[in-house]
Amino acid sequence: MPAPKGNKFAIGHKGTKMFPTVKSLKNAIEKYFNHCDNNTAEVYIKSSQELKEIKKPIPYTIEGLCEVLECDRDTLLNYEKKKGYEDYFGTVKKAKMKIQRNKLERGLLGDSNSAVTIFDLKNNHNYKDKTETDITSKGECLNITASEYRQISKKLDDEF
Repeated sequence: MPAPKGNKFAIGHKGTKMFPTVKSLKNAIEKYFNHCDNNTAEVYIKSSQELKEIKKPIPYTIEGLCEVLECDRDTLLNYEKKKGYEDYFGTVKKAKMKIQRNKLERGLLGDSNSAVTIFDLKNNHNYKDKTETDITSKGECLNITASEYRQISKKLDDEF
């Protein structure tokens, strides 16, 4: 059953933005980064047999940011790319770049699982570890004769 007219969950609803100003979004993003940076954990010190609280920053993630912003990834993408949200583009891009940098640096320092870091950077930040070659001409297949193919193949064999 579709949502009733006027319901904020109705398809095509033109509701208000979650963050009415860029400043309100910036404040919410800063709240997330501060939460991550100021996280602490209790550790047991064997020599003194006591618990001690130490600073233990939480890695930045898009999912963590979305949780603090109380939105999903699609909503965050709206604030980054959708028409009508142009004033917010830079703020979201800057936050995502900070998250990306944090992941990359943690991976390089060995502070995170390298396989997880690689997976995340490839799937969430457009990193690539392969080269793709288009052997067509502007999307059209190349039609060559068998003779031409043999000549090209021989040249390649000679070069390599």
